[in-house]
Amino acid sequence: MAQTEIQSQNQSQQGQTADISELEAISDRLWAMAQDLQNDPASLLKMLRVLEAIHKRIRDQVFQPALPTSRHELFNLLRDIETNGGWPHIYRMKINEICRYLEQDEDLDA
Repeated sequence: MAQTEIQSQNQSQQGQTADISELEAISDRLWAMAQDLQNDPASLLKMLRVLEAIHKRIRDQVFQPALPTSRHELFNLLRDIETNGGWPHIYRMKINEICRYLEQDEDLDA
């Protein structure tokens, strides 16, 4: 019985490693796309909107339904969140931050 549990854990860890490798490859590709678009703010904005939409879909349709139902499991999840970097968040620039960039450009032009 213990041997079966160990094999199951090993298979699960191998699957997680493959998933992480695939996610890292996707991340590298997204970064390369962003660099290719570095002089095209409209396309970069579209890219950010797509990333925000997938973040929302994962959160609402997959993550929330997977949340623990017991206090013990919830405590473990919250401890993991606190230990490993907090809650995922997509930061949005505020309009006044964008305006500061315009002011910097005007100062350089003057």
